[in-house]
Amino acid sequence: MPRIFLILILATCSVFGWMFYQYSVQQKELSQLHSYQTVLYEKAELIYQQAQDWSQPINIQVSDPRLQGDYKVMADFVLSQMIQNAEGRNKYLRDLKAIHWDQFLNIDRLDQDRKHKFAETEQMLQQAHFLAARYQQQSQQREDNTLARAKQLSIKAPLRHQLINSLRDSRENDQSHALFALEQQVLNKADALFQILKNNKWEKKNKTFMFYQDQPLKQFNALYQEILQLNAEMEKIKKQNRKAVEQRL
Repeated sequence: MPRIFLILILATCSVFGWMFYQYSVQQKELSQLHSYQTVLYEKAELIYQQAQDWSQPINIQVSDPRLQGDYKVMADFVLSQMIQNAEGRNKYLRDLKAIHWDQFLNIDRLDQDRKHKFAETEQMLQQAHFLAARYQQQSQQREDNTLARAKQLSIKAPLRHQLINSLRDSRENDQSHALFALEQQVLNKADALFQILKNNKWEKKNKTFMFYQDQPLKQFNALYQEILQLNAEMEKIKKQNRKAVEQRL
């Protein structure tokens, strides 16, 4: 299965793009707003870039000397949440790599595992489902904790209120949920593919699964094409997110 990176930056970064202009601000505060937006987008881009290498931890200095007061508090809060979200996602990918999920459909591995009644593949699928469920639960907990902590931030009440509303809106529009839902579909189809391989006769020929009967072959090919389509949909979402991030920077 291909490695999939879930982009978490855009939805959070969009929280603050428009939220302050409804207030009458003095020149000094307006200058801080501009600095705040600049810092947020610059560091969001750095977080995004580092998060691409999910094998390494993200190393970004959150605090920035250009910011003071409420803007510093908010920037530190938002950027810290970005890093936590990205690190949570990357840990999930590292855990999948540790169970060799990227080798699930490796025909040589399956051919060898067949001699052991597919014990390795059975365990791999169980672990993949466990990791996905745990990641989903932890992501939900992070979202809930972020909202709870935002309510306790020591900033001006109007800014805190707008921050909370914006976080709620961004959570509803966060395409990371759509990406994860597609990943879950891929996992379910991997279950179905395995059942076909487990319950039907096949042999390895030129790195290809050759079934003895037409029906399982048709089912296998259909499922595999569906997985390819799901992967294409995920790549489309990631490219859209990436383009949106670039347009904001």
